[in-house]
Amino acid sequence: MSQILGIGLILISAASFGAMAIFAKFAYLSGIYTHSLLFYRFFIAVIVMLPIALLQKRKFPKGKDLYTLIAMGLIGYAGQSYCYFTALTLIPPSLVAILLYLYPVFVAVLSVFFLDEILTKNKLFALCIAISGTILVVGVETNGNMKGIMLGIGAALIYSVYTIAGARVMSRNDAFTSSLVVIASAVVLYFFYNIKSGFFFPTQGSCWMNIIAIAILSTVVAIYTYFQGMKLSGAVNASMLSTFEPVTTMVLASLFLGQHIGWLQMVGTALILSSAVIVAIRSNSDS
Repeated sequence: MSQILGIGLILISAASFGAMAIFAKFAYLSGIYTHSLLFYRFFIAVIVMLPIALLQKRKFPKGKDLYTLIAMGLIGYAGQSYCYFTALTLIPPSLVAILLYLYPVFVAVLSVFFLDEILTKNKLFALCIAISGTILVVGVETNGNMKGIMLGIGAALIYSVYTIAGARVMSRNDAFTSSLVVIASAVVLYFFYNIKSGFFFPTQGSCWMNIIAIAILSTVVAIYTYFQGMKLSGAVNASMLSTFEPVTTMVLASLFLGQHIGWLQMVGTALILSSAVIVAIRSNSDS
């Protein structure tokens, strides 16, 4: 029963993360800047997550791990989020979501150089099909904005470096409070960014609804259900089931944004997600 519950929580998490790109697209209609949108997202998330952590008496990271997580938030998470959300202003949300899922393969390759892991045939195969899938997905975007595509790939690359850098730190600390520290650090960065560049304060209620949805559903709920689901179903199952995220984005983009999804893009998506599953399965067999 716990396994089924865990799977359900991971799927909720993936769907919540997947919906974020759609909420962002609607929020951008108000004219909000990316740096303001990200500040509101992280600020509201911290306000919601901090009481949960305190009420559940979760342990917060200390010492060097705390400083590492702060650096991860200031550089890695803030940078990845900026690339992701800026890409959403340039290319379709489904394409951004698909490109982000190159990160498991990037992690597998980078782990060879930074975590002393072996470059196995499975990892090479996953890399090849991920590249093939990317070519198909990007290739069908005949009017694709190259800057947006590079930002989407950049978001995946930064997230993979972020994952490698935080692998040991996350394993030694509570994942929820570690995520809270990372998000709080990003809030500080974007607070000063907005002071320098200018805050955008939305006047439309619909914009605030989308911002709150991004902060609570696509951040707090997504993070909480992911870690709870991972405890019940296991890390490998969580990794594989999380590939439901870009599928959610594609379906919602088709329903609410009228985005057409061709069969070549579907094949490319399947290849990229398959590469993520191959990496997850292989990681389990190696452990």
